[in-house]
Amino acid sequence: MRTENLAVMLTDMKGFTAATSRQSRVENARMLAFQDALISPVVRAFGGARVKTIGDAYLVLFSSPTAGLLCGMALQDRLWDYNRRAGTDERIEVRVVLSLGEVRLEGPPGRPTDVYGEAVNLASRVEAEAEAGEIWFTEAVRLVADPGEVPGDEVGLRALKGFVEPVRLFRVSRAGSGIDEPPYGGVALERVSGLPAPEPGRLGRAVRRRELALFRAFAGLRERAAGFSLTGLVVLVVLAAGAVVGYRWWRGEPDRLISEGRFKEASAAIEERAVRLGPEAPAVLYLRGRLEVARADADAGGKLERGFQLWSRALAKGSEPSRAALSGETRSPACTRRLLAARALVDARTEGARQPLEALAQSEPPAGLAGLYDSSRCGAGDVAREGLEALGEVRVK
Repeated sequence: MRTENLAVMLTDMKGFTAATSRQSRVENARMLAFQDALISPVVRAFGGARVKTIGDAYLVLFSSPTAGLLCGMALQDRLWDYNRRAGTDERIEVRVVLSLGEVRLEGPPGRPTDVYGEAVNLASRVEAEAEAGEIWFTEAVRLVADPGEVPGDEVGLRALKGFVEPVRLFRVSRAGSGIDEPPYGGVALERVSGLPAPEPGRLGRAVRRRELALFRAFAGLRERAAGFSLTGLVVLVVLAAGAVVGYRWWRGEPDRLISEGRFKEASAAIEERAVRLGPEAPAVLYLRGRLEVARADADAGGKLERGFQLWSRALAKGSEPSRAALSGETRSPACTRRLLAARALVDARTEGARQPLEALAQSEPPAGLAGLYDSSRCGAGDVAREGLEALGEVRVK
């Protein structure tokens, strides 16, 4: 178990518990699938690491509190856009809470499977105070996050269960009415490029594609298992095994193996895909980069620079996962990672690299008198600005 200082985000869906009592299990599962389709791409774009879900709640970690708050703003604006298109019974409203502190992590580096600590406990207590559509955060987050990027209003001191002293809380200031304009002005959501409009019909089709026919067939057979002979039950077991294998293949076996730290098996699975898709296929390049970075993080022989350059080649071919991965690395607290990510984005020479380069150029401005004494500068912003000039019009100063 290792310890890190991280921002902890919790999200919670309004009314989900009540909905479970009046909806079928299929309807509940569909609502959760819709929520995941809306939230997960935004979380990934801002470099968030989703540790786990607890029913309808998400637990996400960010190395940057500012990125976590911007992610919360983008989430609320995306949900607002979805809700104005959806029927009354299909709307999804969430509360978002962030805290900051030292946490204990379980699982492989970069892919924690669980997290513990006072920051997690505090976030869960603050969540009970917030309302749907809001983004609340603690004083520790306020002291570290960039107030120029995320305006906040002080809520005041609140007595929270399990904490001796009252806790000072804040919430992100709204920029719009939430009626005919997004509640947080859309400024954070605009940073997420390549995100399609949250049309309920399109989301429904995407969710249905996730449902494997094998699982549906097995579910129906399982209900009738009581009347099967021994031979019939054996057939059911074989079908179940086939369904599990099919599901793992559909999820992306290499990615799962990497997450579990099974690097040799992941490499073999990636090479199988390379045979089918071609060694320069965007999906293959992304997975090879993902494996290289994971091995580097685990001190298992990988090299960050090679992993980032593989993502760069994949991005040049239109790989959205590679763009999201490099974008997340530009917000890393480690200067080396930000610099390598900036170079990889520039080397991609594609319009898809513009948004993360602009964000990096803005977060690390040119060195002035103050910048000379800023130990957080490592030249990544300068690389980003040079890359933007190569792309054309420079839109970040």
